[in-house]
Amino acid sequence: MVSYLIKSIVCSGLLLVVYHFILEREKMLRFNRFYLLLAMVFALLVPLATIDMSSQVVEELAPDNIVNVPTVHTAAVNAPLPVLQYDKPVIPDYLPWLAYGIISTVLLLRIGIQILTVLRSKSGRRIIPFETAKLVLMPDDTPTYSFFNFIFISQKAFDFEAVPKEILAHELAHSKQAHSIDILFTELLLAFCWFNPLFLLYRRAIRLNHEYLADDAVLAGPTGVGEYQLLLLNTLLSHRTTTLASSFNYPVTKKRLAMMTTKINLRNQFIKKALVALLLPVLAFALAEKTYSQQPATETIPKSEKGVNNAPVTGNAAVSEEEMKDFLALVEKHTRHTKSRKGRIDPIVSMSPEQENQLYATYERMSDVQKERIKANNIAIFRMDVPVKKAPEPDMFENWKKPHIFGIWLNGTHVPNTVLNKYNTTDIAEYTLHRLVGKGLVGKGYKYQLELTTNDEFDRTIEQRMNNRIVLARVTWFDPPKVKAGTKK
Repeated sequence: MVSYLIKSIVCSGLLLVVYHFILEREKMLRFNRFYLLLAMVFALLVPLATIDMSSQVVEELAPDNIVNVPTVHTAAVNAPLPVLQYDKPVIPDYLPWLAYGIISTVLLLRIGIQILTVLRSKSGRRIIPFETAKLVLMPDDTPTYSFFNFIFISQKAFDFEAVPKEILAHELAHSKQAHSIDILFTELLLAFCWFNPLFLLYRRAIRLNHEYLADDAVLAGPTGVGEYQLLLLNTLLSHRTTTLASSFNYPVTKKRLAMMTTKINLRNQFIKKALVALLLPVLAFALAEKTYSQQPATETIPKSEKGVNNAPVTGNAAVSEEEMKDFLALVEKHTRHTKSRKGRIDPIVSMSPEQENQLYATYERMSDVQKERIKANNIAIFRMDVPVKKAPEPDMFENWKKPHIFGIWLNGTHVPNTVLNKYNTTDIAEYTLHRLVGKGLVGKGYKYQLELTTNDEFDRTIEQRMNNRIVLARVTWFDPPKVKAGTKK
């Protein structure tokens, strides 16, 4: 979470710097409007994106695979794994979220109160249609401002025709261009993302750009620049309207006056838009979460889904037909069938390591044709690689601490990612990464399942694993053969 907050703030800061030094002084007001809005959304979403930096395809885990290699059940494999003990955090996990919820709720209530204030201010007032908007005549000396399609003006000024047409045109531009939607969106974003103080600067920039747009709409009519500038200076009032409204009396008048006289340079605008288009993917790549799942050329973790084609081939030598029959008979003898909760029948092969080694030695002497015959009988047999210690890289190890990306299994036990803070990279002997797909993602909260083995666990189980390198399994499920009467299952 801390990494996400830092990246989000850095991203929003960089995009704000680009706007301030490159875009703000150019008269491409509509482009700037959408740039500012999308920059805030971009800064929130990019740190959530993930980029797979793996050099090899990681193993995918999905339920109900058509080709399934069940685990070989032996006494050694089924030995109970130790339960890892870890200290509980001192601060309850829910406390930060509780604080976040309270602050966001207060800010949302503030927005609601402001909306009600605006809506109540028009209750019982005289409303006059004005082009696509409606004029709301206020009894007191109210400064002119707009909120959606309502323009609030002083009734006294309206009756005496003291409201200049340029001011009404200015507020009408706010209404037509739906600037209130931008303001409301920004306020809601601030309510949920109050942890990013830079969004306050975005809000200020968005409102100033709204004034640029409204001024530009007024100057598109018969009013001259000089005349409008004098009118703007003469009508500045000190009253403050609600923060959700677009007001004619918005500060930073000096910048507005300067923008009115800015000339349009299409060449500069094109270059700056192109720079922004190039910057966004660079920022996305730099700030997105990167998953490192590369494996060395010689696997440190045995692959559990190697097929028969991975087994060594020893030319065209062949075993006798009698040995082939004994091979198939022994596999059939040690095959039992289990029924899953979904009613599927799975064959499970259970035999001693000595028998597995004996069958693998026979398999190595088979010809290619005989191996295909074994494969046709839905039998897979292979020898896993010799376990070799391989510690992860430091950046890879730090990346594993992100709970929204990785689920951690340490020595066969699912543990919180924070447990890794108690270990160094040199404490890890083996690692293997599985990408969750399909139903495997449901209810997990992470995208990868990471299995780690510590040096102590590696040393404790190395002898057992060396004696159990042969994997023998039935690779498909089928209805079990009918057992003849009097025959023992």
